[in-house]
Amino acid sequence: MKIQPAFEKNKITKKVCYSIVISLGTMVFIFSYFSYRDTTVPDLSFKIIPLIAGAFCIIGAWIFDSLRIFITVRAWGKVILFRDSLNSVLSAYFMSSITPFMLGGGPAQMYVLSRSGLTWGEAGSLVVVCGILYQVSLLLLIVVFIFLFDIRVALQGILLKLLYTFAIFYSIIMFLLFYFLYRPQVLYRLTNWGINFVKRYFRRAKFSEAAVRTWVEEFFDDFRRGFSILFLKKPQYLAWNIIFYNLRYIAIFMVAFWVLWSLGILVHPIKVIGIQIPLNYIFSLMPTPGSSGGVEASIASIFLSYTTSQRIGIFVILWRIITFYFPLIIGGINFFQTVLKPRSTAFPKAK
Repeated sequence: MKIQPAFEKNKITKKVCYSIVISLGTMVFIFSYFSYRDTTVPDLSFKIIPLIAGAFCIIGAWIFDSLRIFITVRAWGKVILFRDSLNSVLSAYFMSSITPFMLGGGPAQMYVLSRSGLTWGEAGSLVVVCGILYQVSLLLLIVVFIFLFDIRVALQGILLKLLYTFAIFYSIIMFLLFYFLYRPQVLYRLTNWGINFVKRYFRRAKFSEAAVRTWVEEFFDDFRRGFSILFLKKPQYLAWNIIFYNLRYIAIFMVAFWVLWSLGILVHPIKVIGIQIPLNYIFSLMPTPGSSGGVEASIASIFLSYTTSQRIGIFVILWRIITFYFPLIIGGINFFQTVLKPRSTAFPKAK
Protein backbone atom coordinates (compact mmCIF):
# COMPACT_ATOMS: atom_id res chain seq x y z
CA MET A 1 0.00 0.00 0.00
CA LYS A 2 1.51 3.32 -1.04
CA ILE A 3 1.44 6.04 1.60
CA GLN A 4 1.51 9.70 0.63
CA PRO A 5 2.04 12.32 3.34
CA ALA A 6 -0.35 15.24 3.52
CA PHE A 7 2.38 17.78 2.77
CA GLU A 8 0.65 20.54 0.80
CA LYS A 9 2.61 23.72 0.28
CA ASN A 10 -0.30 26.11 0.84
CA LYS A 11 -1.39 24.43 4.07
CA ILE A 12 2.18 24.37 5.36
CA THR A 13 2.60 28.07 4.58
CA LYS A 14 -0.54 28.88 6.58
CA LYS A 15 0.71 26.83 9.54
CA VAL A 16 4.02 28.67 9.45
CA CYS A 17 2.16 31.99 9.55
CA TYR A 18 -0.02 30.87 12.47
CA SER A 19 3.03 29.78 14.46
CA ILE A 20 4.93 33.01 13.79
CA VAL A 21 1.96 35.26 14.56
CA ILE A 22 1.31 33.56 17.90
CA SER A 23 4.99 33.68 18.81
CA LEU A 24 5.40 37.33 17.84
CA GLY A 25 2.17 38.31 19.60
CA THR A 26 3.31 36.67 22.83
CA MET A 27 6.74 38.31 22.68
CA VAL A 28 5.16 41.72 22.09
CA PHE A 29 2.92 41.17 25.12
CA ILE A 30 5.87 40.06 27.30
CA PHE A 31 7.98 42.97 26.14
CA SER A 32 5.25 45.54 26.69
CA TYR A 33 4.09 44.11 30.03
CA PHE A 34 7.50 43.78 31.69
CA SER A 35 9.56 46.40 29.91
CA TYR A 36 7.14 49.30 29.74
CA ARG A 37 5.17 49.03 32.96
CA ASP A 38 7.84 51.18 34.64
CA THR A 39 8.72 54.70 33.57
CA THR A 40 12.38 53.91 32.83
CA VAL A 41 13.53 53.29 29.27
CA PRO A 42 14.37 49.60 28.68
CA ASP A 43 17.98 48.69 27.93
CA LEU A 44 18.04 46.99 24.52
CA SER A 45 21.81 46.71 24.18
CA PHE A 46 23.39 43.30 23.63
CA LYS A 47 26.58 41.72 22.29
CA ILE A 48 26.63 39.85 18.99
CA ILE A 49 29.44 37.32 19.59
CA PRO A 50 27.64 35.37 22.38
CA LEU A 51 24.55 35.15 20.16
CA ILE A 52 26.66 33.59 17.40
CA ALA A 53 27.90 31.06 19.96
CA GLY A 54 24.23 30.34 20.78
CA ALA A 55 23.49 29.74 17.09
CA PHE A 56 26.39 27.28 16.92
CA CYS A 57 24.84 25.46 19.90
CA ILE A 58 21.68 24.92 17.85
CA ILE A 59 23.75 23.65 14.92
CA GLY A 60 25.53 21.34 17.33
CA ALA A 61 22.15 20.01 18.51
CA TRP A 62 21.25 19.20 14.89
CA ILE A 63 24.55 17.36 14.43
CA PHE A 64 24.11 15.32 17.63
CA ASP A 65 20.57 14.39 16.60
CA SER A 66 21.71 13.44 13.11
CA LEU A 67 24.56 11.30 14.45
CA ARG A 68 22.07 9.52 16.69
CA ILE A 69 19.89 8.53 13.73
CA PHE A 70 22.90 7.83 11.49
CA ILE A 71 24.21 5.29 14.02
CA THR A 72 20.86 3.84 15.14
CA VAL A 73 19.81 2.90 11.59
CA ARG A 74 22.61 0.34 11.63
CA ALA A 75 20.64 -1.64 14.23
CA TRP A 76 18.51 -2.81 11.28
CA GLY A 77 21.58 -3.72 9.26
CA LYS A 78 21.08 -0.75 6.94
CA VAL A 79 23.17 2.29 6.08
CA ILE A 80 22.01 5.78 5.14
CA LEU A 81 24.04 8.84 4.28
CA PHE A 82 24.66 11.38 7.04
CA ARG A 83 22.97 13.89 4.75
CA ASP A 84 19.80 11.80 4.82
CA SER A 85 19.93 11.70 8.60
CA LEU A 86 20.41 15.47 8.78
CA ASN A 87 17.52 16.01 6.35
CA SER A 88 15.23 13.92 8.53
CA VAL A 89 16.24 15.93 11.62
CA LEU A 90 15.73 19.33 9.98
CA SER A 91 12.39 18.25 8.50
CA ALA A 92 11.28 17.07 11.94
CA TYR A 93 12.34 20.38 13.53
CA PHE A 94 10.40 22.31 10.91
CA MET A 95 7.17 20.32 11.15
CA SER A 96 7.32 20.32 14.96
CA SER A 97 7.51 24.11 14.83
CA ILE A 98 4.25 24.52 12.91
CA THR A 99 1.99 21.75 14.27
CA PRO A 100 -0.07 21.60 17.49
CA PHE A 101 1.60 19.75 20.40
CA MET A 102 4.66 19.58 18.07
CA LEU A 103 3.24 16.34 16.66
CA GLY A 104 4.32 16.86 13.05
CA GLY A 105 7.99 16.09 13.61
CA GLY A 106 7.59 12.33 13.97
CA PRO A 107 5.62 11.72 10.75
CA ALA A 108 7.94 14.00 8.79
CA GLN A 109 10.98 12.13 10.08
CA MET A 110 9.37 8.77 9.31
CA TYR A 111 8.63 9.88 5.76
CA VAL A 112 12.18 11.10 5.11
CA LEU A 113 13.69 7.91 6.57
CA SER A 114 11.33 5.77 4.49
CA ARG A 115 12.65 7.51 1.39
CA SER A 116 16.20 6.80 2.54
CA GLY A 117 15.77 3.01 2.46
CA LEU A 118 13.92 2.01 5.64
CA THR A 119 10.47 0.47 5.58
CA TRP A 120 7.61 2.40 7.18
CA GLY A 121 7.61 -0.04 10.08
CA GLU A 122 11.35 0.33 10.63
CA ALA A 123 11.14 4.10 10.42
CA GLY A 124 8.12 4.09 12.74
CA SER A 125 9.82 1.93 15.35
CA LEU A 126 12.94 4.08 15.21
CA VAL A 127 10.97 7.30 15.69
CA VAL A 128 8.66 5.97 18.41
CA VAL A 129 11.25 3.99 20.36
CA CYS A 130 13.71 6.87 20.18
CA GLY A 131 10.87 9.12 21.27
CA ILE A 132 10.66 7.02 24.43
CA LEU A 133 14.42 7.41 24.90
CA TYR A 134 13.97 11.16 24.35
CA GLN A 135 11.87 11.32 27.53
CA VAL A 136 14.11 8.84 29.37
CA SER A 137 17.15 11.01 28.62
CA LEU A 138 15.35 14.09 29.89
CA LEU A 139 14.39 12.25 33.06
CA LEU A 140 18.01 11.17 33.48
CA LEU A 141 19.13 14.79 33.20
CA ILE A 142 16.62 15.80 35.87
CA VAL A 143 17.98 13.14 38.24
CA VAL A 144 21.58 14.15 37.56
CA PHE A 145 20.98 17.85 38.04
CA ILE A 146 18.88 17.43 41.17
CA PHE A 147 21.01 14.88 42.99
CA LEU A 148 24.48 15.55 41.58
CA PHE A 149 24.44 19.31 41.11
CA ASP A 150 21.72 20.03 43.70
CA ILE A 151 19.66 22.13 41.29
CA ARG A 152 16.19 22.93 42.59
CA VAL A 153 13.48 24.12 40.22
CA ALA A 154 10.33 25.64 41.70
CA LEU A 155 7.42 25.09 39.34
CA GLN A 156 4.20 26.64 40.56
CA GLY A 157 0.74 27.35 39.28
CA ILE A 158 -0.09 26.33 35.74
CA LEU A 159 3.45 25.10 34.97
CA LEU A 160 3.26 22.53 37.77
CA LYS A 161 -0.21 21.41 36.65
CA LEU A 162 1.02 20.99 33.09
CA LEU A 163 3.92 18.87 34.30
CA TYR A 164 1.53 16.59 36.21
CA THR A 165 -0.70 16.40 33.13
CA PHE A 166 2.23 15.36 30.99
CA ALA A 167 3.20 12.62 33.45
CA ILE A 168 -0.34 11.17 33.35
CA PHE A 169 -0.64 11.48 29.56
CA TYR A 170 2.79 9.94 28.92
CA SER A 171 2.03 7.05 31.29
CA ILE A 172 -1.19 6.26 29.40
CA ILE A 173 0.59 6.34 26.03
CA MET A 174 3.35 4.04 27.27
CA PHE A 175 0.79 1.60 28.69
CA LEU A 176 -1.09 1.44 25.39
CA LEU A 177 2.14 1.00 23.44
CA PHE A 178 3.35 -1.94 25.50
CA TYR A 179 -0.15 -3.40 25.59
CA PHE A 180 -0.37 -3.43 21.79
CA LEU A 181 3.13 -4.89 21.53
CA TYR A 182 2.09 -7.92 23.60
CA ARG A 183 -1.51 -8.05 22.34
CA PRO A 184 -1.33 -7.16 18.62
CA GLN A 185 -4.68 -8.84 17.95
CA VAL A 186 -6.34 -5.95 19.83
CA LEU A 187 -4.78 -3.50 17.38
CA TYR A 188 -5.99 -5.59 14.45
CA ARG A 189 -9.53 -5.59 15.88
CA LEU A 190 -9.35 -1.81 16.25
CA THR A 191 -8.26 -1.62 12.60
CA ASN A 192 -11.32 -3.61 11.52
CA TRP A 193 -13.52 -1.38 13.69
CA GLY A 194 -12.00 1.71 12.05
CA ILE A 195 -12.58 0.33 8.56
CA ASN A 196 -16.23 -0.45 9.37
CA PHE A 197 -16.69 2.99 10.91
CA VAL A 198 -15.35 4.73 7.79
CA LYS A 199 -17.50 2.55 5.52
CA ARG A 200 -20.63 3.33 7.55
CA TYR A 201 -20.26 7.08 8.03
CA PHE A 202 -18.01 8.08 5.12
CA ARG A 203 -19.45 6.09 2.27
CA ARG A 204 -17.80 8.22 -0.40
CA ALA A 205 -14.34 7.23 0.83
CA LYS A 206 -12.75 4.80 -1.61
CA PHE A 207 -10.04 2.46 -0.35
CA SER A 208 -9.08 -1.19 -0.36
CA GLU A 209 -9.90 -2.93 2.93
CA ALA A 210 -7.41 -5.70 2.22
CA ALA A 211 -4.66 -3.17 1.44
CA VAL A 212 -5.30 -1.29 4.70
CA ARG A 213 -5.21 -4.49 6.77
CA THR A 214 -2.07 -5.70 5.00
CA TRP A 215 -0.30 -2.38 5.53
CA VAL A 216 -1.21 -2.28 9.23
CA GLU A 217 0.02 -5.84 9.78
CA GLU A 218 3.27 -5.27 7.87
CA PHE A 219 3.88 -1.97 9.64
CA PHE A 220 3.27 -3.44 13.08
CA ASP A 221 5.41 -6.52 12.37
CA ASP A 222 8.31 -4.24 11.38
CA PHE A 223 7.61 -2.06 14.41
CA ARG A 224 7.72 -4.99 16.84
CA ARG A 225 10.91 -6.27 15.23
CA GLY A 226 12.52 -2.86 15.58
CA PHE A 227 11.42 -2.60 19.18
CA SER A 228 12.94 -6.00 19.90
CA ILE A 229 16.20 -5.07 18.17
CA LEU A 230 16.72 -1.89 20.17
CA PHE A 231 15.61 -3.18 23.58
CA LEU A 232 16.71 -6.83 23.51
CA LYS A 233 19.13 -7.74 20.75
CA LYS A 234 21.26 -4.61 20.36
CA PRO A 235 20.95 -2.53 23.55
CA GLN A 236 24.18 -0.69 22.74
CA TYR A 237 22.13 1.46 20.41
CA LEU A 238 19.99 2.53 23.35
CA ALA A 239 23.14 3.83 25.03
CA TRP A 240 24.11 5.75 21.90
CA ASN A 241 20.67 7.33 21.76
CA ILE A 242 20.75 8.43 25.39
CA ILE A 243 24.26 9.88 25.02
CA PHE A 244 23.42 11.89 21.91
CA TYR A 245 20.06 13.00 23.30
CA ASN A 246 21.77 14.35 26.42
CA LEU A 247 24.35 16.17 24.30
CA ARG A 248 21.53 17.61 22.21
CA TYR A 249 19.67 18.81 25.30
CA ILE A 250 22.75 20.46 26.75
CA ALA A 251 23.50 22.22 23.46
CA ILE A 252 19.95 23.63 23.26
CA PHE A 253 19.85 24.63 26.92
CA MET A 254 23.17 26.45 26.57
CA VAL A 255 21.54 28.93 24.17
CA ALA A 256 19.97 30.70 27.16
CA PHE A 257 23.40 30.96 28.79
CA TRP A 258 24.83 32.73 25.74
CA VAL A 259 21.82 35.03 25.42
CA LEU A 260 22.19 36.04 29.07
CA TRP A 261 25.90 36.66 28.46
CA SER A 262 25.06 38.85 25.45
CA LEU A 263 22.98 41.00 27.84
CA GLY A 264 25.84 41.23 30.31
CA ILE A 265 24.28 38.75 32.75
CA LEU A 266 26.52 35.90 33.92
CA VAL A 267 24.79 32.84 35.40
CA HIS A 268 26.52 29.51 35.97
CA PRO A 269 25.79 27.22 32.98
CA ILE A 270 24.86 24.32 35.28
CA LYS A 271 22.07 26.41 36.79
CA VAL A 272 20.94 27.69 33.38
CA ILE A 273 20.67 24.13 32.07
CA GLY A 274 19.02 22.75 35.20
CA ILE A 275 16.17 25.23 35.36
CA GLN A 276 15.18 24.54 31.75
CA ILE A 277 14.88 20.74 31.97
CA PRO A 278 11.28 20.47 33.30
CA LEU A 279 10.05 23.00 30.75
CA ASN A 280 10.65 20.56 27.89
CA TYR A 281 8.00 18.23 29.31
CA ILE A 282 5.58 21.16 29.44
CA PHE A 283 6.29 22.40 25.91
CA SER A 284 4.94 19.19 24.35
CA LEU A 285 1.55 19.84 25.99
CA MET A 286 1.05 23.26 24.41
CA PRO A 287 -1.78 23.01 21.82
CA THR A 288 -0.53 25.90 19.68
CA PRO A 289 1.64 25.33 16.57
CA GLY A 290 5.17 24.71 17.75
CA SER A 291 4.00 25.51 21.29
CA SER A 292 4.21 29.18 20.34
CA GLY A 293 3.00 31.47 23.08
CA GLY A 294 3.41 28.95 25.86
CA VAL A 295 7.15 28.61 25.24
CA GLU A 296 7.75 32.35 25.44
CA ALA A 297 5.62 32.76 28.55
CA SER A 298 7.27 29.79 30.30
CA ILE A 299 10.81 30.96 29.57
CA ALA A 300 9.96 34.48 30.69
CA SER A 301 8.55 33.22 34.00
CA ILE A 302 11.64 31.07 34.68
CA PHE A 303 14.33 33.60 33.75
CA LEU A 304 12.67 36.73 35.13
CA SER A 305 14.51 36.29 38.42
CA TYR A 306 17.86 36.24 36.58
CA THR A 307 17.20 39.34 34.51
CA THR A 308 15.03 42.36 35.28
CA SER A 309 11.59 43.44 34.15
CA GLN A 310 13.35 45.84 31.78
CA ARG A 311 15.44 43.12 30.13
CA ILE A 312 13.24 40.00 30.12
CA GLY A 313 11.54 41.11 26.92
CA ILE A 314 14.76 41.41 24.91
CA PHE A 315 16.00 38.14 26.45
CA VAL A 316 12.93 36.24 25.22
CA ILE A 317 13.18 37.80 21.77
CA LEU A 318 16.86 36.93 21.31
CA TRP A 319 16.42 33.44 22.76
CA ARG A 320 13.42 32.73 20.53
CA ILE A 321 15.21 34.00 17.41
CA ILE A 322 17.97 31.43 17.94
CA THR A 323 15.86 28.49 19.14
CA PHE A 324 12.78 28.97 16.95
CA TYR A 325 13.14 31.31 13.98
CA PHE A 326 16.64 30.17 13.00
CA PRO A 327 15.65 26.44 12.94
CA LEU A 328 12.32 27.36 11.29
CA ILE A 329 14.07 29.07 8.38
CA ILE A 330 16.80 26.45 7.90
CA GLY A 331 14.40 23.56 8.46
CA GLY A 332 11.82 25.07 6.11
CA ILE A 333 14.33 25.47 3.30
CA ASN A 334 15.49 21.88 3.81
CA PHE A 335 11.91 20.61 4.03
CA PHE A 336 10.78 22.10 0.74
CA GLN A 337 13.98 21.07 -1.03
CA THR A 338 13.92 17.51 0.30
CA VAL A 339 10.42 16.27 1.12
CA LEU A 340 8.58 17.93 -1.75
CA LYS A 341 11.04 16.75 -4.38
CA PRO A 342 10.38 13.63 -6.45
CA ARG A 343 11.82 10.58 -4.77
CA SER A 344 14.26 9.88 -7.52
CA THR A 345 16.09 13.18 -6.96
CA ALA A 346 15.67 13.66 -3.23
CA PHE A 347 17.84 10.80 -1.99
CA PRO A 348 20.37 8.35 -3.30
CA LYS A 349 19.52 4.74 -2.72
CA ALA A 350 20.56 3.49 0.70
CA LYS A 351 23.28 0.91 0.85
